[in-house]
Amino acid sequence: MIIAGAGLAGLIAGNIFRNYSPRIIERQDSLPNNHRAILRFRDQSVQKATGIEFKKVKVRKAIAYKNNWLSRSNPKVANLYSIKVTGKVQSRSCWNLDDAERYISPDDFIMRIAKGLSINYNETLHKSMFDGQPIISTIPMPAMMDIVGWKEKPEFPFRSIWSCWCEIMDYDISVNQTIYYPDLKDPYYRASLLGNKLILEYNQEPWQAPEDVLSVLINDFGINSKIKNLNVKKQKFGKISAIDDNLRKEFLYYLTREFNVYSLGRFATWKQIILDDVVDDAGKIMKLINVETKRRNYQVNLNIMNGDEDGSKS
Repeated sequence: MIIAGAGLAGLIAGNIFRNYSPRIIERQDSLPNNHRAILRFRDQSVQKATGIEFKKVKVRKAIAYKNNWLSRSNPKVANLYSIKVTGKVQSRSCWNLDDAERYISPDDFIMRIAKGLSINYNETLHKSMFDGQPIISTIPMPAMMDIVGWKEKPEFPFRSIWSCWCEIMDYDISVNQTIYYPDLKDPYYRASLLGNKLILEYNQEPWQAPEDVLSVLINDFGINSKIKNLNVKKQKFGKISAIDDNLRKEFLYYLTREFNVYSLGRFATWKQIILDDVVDDAGKIMKLINVETKRRNYQVNLNIMNGDEDGSKS
């Protein structure tokens, strides 16, 4: 088995499919760690799939809009927030401001789930690898269409995002809080306090991240503290928008039918899912692979019975 991509979806798949001795190929020269937004899980599925203990927390949320604090959302601010983040009016997380239970992975989560996996760096997926063995692809759908020469390639709308991370030095902080910013005048759209870490998320390149961080920390979270280890990272496919669903499903089915390729994760399926969904989707893929393996073995045995000794005749 080949798993294409060593991002989070690929590494989670590598853990779920360990019994298949997968070989993970990654085009970069190291683990990409390409999930730049908040890594908070809604349930324990990833924890159970990887065997790594997560911390259960309660997240409290609010909306900051034009110098006002909102503890309940409404259509206006929810739609403004969606337009700011995606350019479209869609259902977004700021609609529900109820306290939420979440599960936070440890800081070394990426390295721990990669441990023991066979990862080949500086290697890209290409069509010559489609030799009948199952392949799980986590690479973006536009790239996969190029690999197989799909002629009906549509436009894939997306927006890049930037995440600014820092550590808070002067206080021991044990709360988890999120603030949404629907106003276009605010350069960031979400700020999250995860214990002693602060994360600001932007849909444009931040030009004054240190100033933004201190302003949000002091004025919005009420914490007057020095910070350290400020880091800004870009995620190219930050927010994706839907393409024609019939075309999307047709392409996914084509990959499986023709090449035994199974698409996993948000970018490979070009669908708004969260990382928690990867575990369930991987379970469905495992069932499909088992069925396909039985079908191929049956075909080989049938060919041998019909006089083709190596079973290669179809």
